[in-house]
Amino acid sequence: MKRKAILLAALTLALAIPASVPSAAFAAESSATAAAGTLIDPVADAAAGGKVTIGGTTNASEVIVKVLNPDDTVLFFDIAAASGGRYEVTFTMPSDTTAGGTYRIIAGKGSDVSTRTFAAVSGSTGPSVPVDPGQPTTPTNPSVIQVKLGLSDVSAPVNGSATLDASKTKAAELDIRFPPAVGRTIGDSSLRILLPEGAVTLPQAVLSALADLAGSDAEASITLKVKTLTDSEAAALLNKAGTAASGLTPQGPVVQISLGIAFKDGTEKTLSTFAKPIQLQLQLPADADFRLAGIYYVADNGAVDYIGGTVKDRTISADVSHFSSYGVFAYTKAFSDVPASYWASGIIRELTAKHIVQGISADKFGPKANVTRAEFAAMLARALELKASSAAPFNDVKAGSWYAEDVAAAAENGIVTGTGNGKFEPGKAITREQMAIMIVRLYEKRSGGSAAGSSSDLAAFKDAKSISAWAKEDVQNAIHAGLMSGSGDGRFAPRDNAIRAEAAKVLYNLLFGVK
Repeated sequence: MKRKAILLAALTLALAIPASVPSAAFAAESSATAAAGTLIDPVADAAAGGKVTIGGTTNASEVIVKVLNPDDTVLFFDIAAASGGRYEVTFTMPSDTTAGGTYRIIAGKGSDVSTRTFAAVSGSTGPSVPVDPGQPTTPTNPSVIQVKLGLSDVSAPVNGSATLDASKTKAAELDIRFPPAVGRTIGDSSLRILLPEGAVTLPQAVLSALADLAGSDAEASITLKVKTLTDSEAAALLNKAGTAASGLTPQGPVVQISLGIAFKDGTEKTLSTFAKPIQLQLQLPADADFRLAGIYYVADNGAVDYIGGTVKDRTISADVSHFSSYGVFAYTKAFSDVPASYWASGIIRELTAKHIVQGISADKFGPKANVTRAEFAAMLARALELKASSAAPFNDVKAGSWYAEDVAAAAENGIVTGTGNGKFEPGKAITREQMAIMIVRLYEKRSGGSAAGSSSDLAAFKDAKSISAWAKEDVQNAIHAGLMSGSGDGRFAPRDNAIRAEAAKVLYNLLFGVK
């Protein structure tokens, strides 16, 4: 299979073939067709998996080297620093190289360009070389396409983020390399690396950690490795996860990512932990159901962890604290007591896919069951990923209970205040007017302003006078903001217990607007 072109139009150091050089000059094996000062040494023919070394003499400080496949797509690209009037680069021929093809080398800079060709031949790469066990080594994978970019390829920061574009390199496995000095050149900005199927944004703290990892090695490179799994590889990954992956179906790419430093001697070190989260963006295909899609981490031991994600323009984004295998999957959970015809079916399905609500058992959601105060507080905390720095300030919220951390987070963020005397009453059913208070507090925290309702918002309800005085303002605010509505019979039913389907609907209105 021929490698697709590595399109590097964004490079400011463009490698051009002068118009004066006839195309026929590239058709045959020849000595270098030299311009002013850069020449290419003879290059030996190579077999699949074999090393190809390209070098020569030059008057320039650096030489851009490009190798074209027989179909004129780009096989290899690098910028070689010159020393003592010579330059040299080495790469590995792909494992699927077919013998008989002619490959064209172009080396130089600007109008100073030379060309030379070599052929692909049959044969093996030769016997393996014994390795000293005391010396660390990094095996070479000929299926990986390496893309080396320099500081000149980094765009000027805009809105706190500089960009490095590697999106035009279409390959199953990419090894993107660039200088650790990039962190210093972009100031306090982050670096967004565009990929064929998404992007990775490295904050300044991570760039600094990578520079520290590189140490004094002036020729070290940051290496971002991205492997896009095939459908069969992704299926095998899910099979390994077993029941943990139940209900998951691919909705986009599944990738294995690593970040680290490649040293001059060929060894590499991986940055295993990040000082600050890295943003991962993955593209959704046109037929993806973004309402059910999320980014998931799939560990080597088969564990599956929902990361989340925000969808915009068919791209899903989430922050990750480490690199490994990540994929975009849709989670579909069927509940026997929520038929497709049920009024809240779509809402429950979507919130379940986002892991905001859960069933009361393996196959039941309990849509008409009462919602406890602890359950609703937990839904709110999970929906907005609220965290607590200390235990809940209620004497009836036991440490270690399933809702303890969520109630603590809701309390710390001003969403719940308890029922008095140091109690929260976690197991007590929540009423509709109590629900209005919690949801309005969260709405105002999220929006940074008031819901601005008035008594006129209650005029349509024949039981408006039965709303408790302490809840009236929040109820009218909830109605005005579209967070809650009546019970369907002209009443608001403020003191009725809220059911789980209603809680899901209120939460959906908060997060995504009225449905």
